Amino acid sequence: MRLPRAYREGGLLTWHHLLTLVWLNLIWLVLAWTVVLAGPATLAVYALIATTMRQDRDPDLRRFLPLLRQNVVPGVLWLLTTALVAFVLYSNVVYWQRVLGPFGKTVLTLVAAYLAWLYVALQPYLLEALSVERLPYLRAWRAALLNLGRHPVSAHLYVLVPVVLVLLSLLTRTFVMIVLVSVALTFAAVQVRPFEPLPEPLDDPADPAAPA
Repeated sequence: MRLPRAYREGGLLTWHHLLTLVWLNLIWLVLAWTVVLAGPATLAVYALIATTMRQDRDPDLRRFLPLLRQNVVPGVLWLLTTALVAFVLYSNVVYWQRVLGPFGKTVLTLVAAYLAWLYVALQPYLLEALSVERLPYLRAWRAALLNLGRHPVSAHLYVLVPVVLVLLSLLTRTFVMIVLVSVALTFAAVQVRPFEPLPEPLDDPADPAAPA
């Protein structure tokens, strides 16, 4: 049984560009310490990966700063939305667990877990719409929801990638410092659109070194 396409291609890109992903993750960590720049940095890393690695090209880290500037506003909005979703889910779980009985608590926990899973499944399409397609924020959400509806199974399977990465980071402690975010965004990029390897150059018949 073959792994889903996004898993195969994400693993291939991670292997081929591991050193670059380490640098991108370290840059993201430095900017994320400011909190405010965590969102713009996430969009900038995703845009750099999606517009280079996905087209079988090596990322140019010199493009990161311009991408960061381009994504300040959508990145901050994305970060605020993520924080709001997390707060609403957490506060509702805490409140209703005090009110509901054992069965209600179980149902509530399952519903909250699925809504969180659904939000993460939406992220590849939302990041693509915001940082690559450069859509206005509300239009980006609409495009992301439509794409999630078109690819519900693969989108839900993508969530296993960040889940596994988080578990590995908890076990190793240093994993999150090295590649957690950049690798998750690499898999997100190929979840949205497939990897496009460059065609191999054709042999020149006039080249004496070309095989007969």
